[in-house]
This record gives sequence, structure tokens and C-alpha cells, in this order.
Amino acid sequence: MIFAPFGGKIGCLHETGEGEMATRVGIVILGDEVLKGEIREANIAYMLPLLSEWGAEVALCAILPDDVGVVVRHLRRYLEEADILVLTGGIGPTPDDITRDAVAEVAGVPLIVHPEVKAALEARPYQGANPKYRLLMAHVPEGATLIPNPLSPAPGFFIHRMAVFPGIPKMLQAMFEWLRPMVSGSRRSRVTLYSMAPESSYAGIMREAMEAFRDVRVGSYPVSDGEYRVRVVFRGESFGRTAACASHFEERLADTGFTVLRRDEERGDDG
Repeated sequence: MIFAPFGGKIGCLHETGEGEMATRVGIVILGDEVLKGEIREANIAYMLPLLSEWGAEVALCAILPDDVGVVVRHLRRYLEEADILVLTGGIGPTPDDITRDAVAEVAGVPLIVHPEVKAALEARPYQGANPKYRLLMAHVPEGATLIPNPLSPAPGFFIHRMAVFPGIPKMLQAMFEWLRPMVSGSRRSRVTLYSMAPESSYAGIMREAMEAFRDVRVGSYPVSDGEYRVRVVFRGESFGRTAACASHFEERLADTGFTVLRRDEERGDDG
């Protein structure tokens, strides 16, 4: 059993296997304003490097509208793909803030007024705020664990393998470390090769390397500016295998008349 920083129980991530940690994480951004391009989404770019550093495998990233039915349908599906879902946005006091309703429905519990949150909100009144609507932020799914928000009396919450954070980047960043004890996994090794070779010149070599080293993931990414045309990235749990796959690719690339101009290596947790 894991415990929240303020002493509340979080509970196991799965209905069986108590104490099992999350290795596969899904990210869900909620908000019509993101889908319609009215704001620039910044939370994914913040979360992905941290989750990778913590050893998590990000199974999916999605952006959903402010529609309870749509969100519920997708969350149920995403929970089949990930150990834990990280949700951002939609927990404010306005009618388009539907995340708490959707999460409660997926969790199969009602929304309740959390007395601790209600007291915190009432203790920090905002000039001009309507208490009737501001106190909507004290509604959380029954049985949820609060995620402390150092910048506001309105917290996030965790229930049914879903961790819900505000969409405001400054708040998310102040709160996100709360998730760290729940995530486990091994940080993978990575080797990156840079070249001026066109992708079509090594597509066959890349397939050959992937078949010879099935435990290593290989990706090819064109570079639009700078001194290189492409970068080819090799990722694996074993540094030895990852480096060997990259070396195999490099040797075969030389046979086409192109060379690797730069090689970067990052060792994972296997050393």
C-alpha cells in the first residue's frame, strides 16, 4: 500500500496484486480549448521527459473534448492499455469542467463534497468569487485521495488508477512530483546516430537491424535544419544490445556510401 504525502491512503493500482507499481502510463488532456487550438498545450512536453526519467513507459497520449460521454468511453478503453492514467484539465468551477464527473462515472462512485477541501476554499476567499460555484471544486469522487496543490486550495485527486491534475501548467508542475512514488520501471538505454543519408537509403538496413535485434526499438527522424539530415534512435533495456544494434546499422550504412557523423550514447538503469 502506498501513502499520500498528507497521510491518506492511495491504494493499490490494480484490483489484484496489491502494491504493484505503474510501469505503463497514459496521458489524457481534457479541454475543447486545446482541440480547437485556442491555447497551446504545454503539459505533455513537461510530463514526458519526467516519466521517461522515472522509468515509465508512456503507452498513450490523448486530447479529449469537454463531453462526459466521450471522456467516459475513452477512459474505460485507456485503462485497459495503461497501469495508470494522468489527466489534466477540467476540474475548475465552470460548467465546461466535466473531468470530475467523468472520472466518478468511470470509477463507479458518486461525487461528494470533501470537507477538507471545502474548509480550505472557505478559508481563502477570492474577491468577487461566487461561493456557490467556487465550492464546486470541493466535489471529488467518493473515496478519492487528494493530490496537494501548493498554489491553490483546490487539489487534484486520485482514484481507480486515474490521477487528475489541473490543466494550468504552473499548477501541474508544482504538483506532478506527487506521482513519482507510484511509477516504477527501468530507464532504457539509448543510442542516437546522426547522418546525411536520405531515409530511403537505409530503410532496408533499418528493417534488417530491427529483425536481428528484436529487443531494440529503432526510429528514424528527419532533421529539418542544422548539419544533419537524419537521426536514427535505438532504444532498449540492455545497453549492450542497444549499442550492438546501432553498431550493426552503422556498419551496414557505410556499405551504402554514407557515414555516421555523430554518435550519442545514454546508458539506462542496466548500466
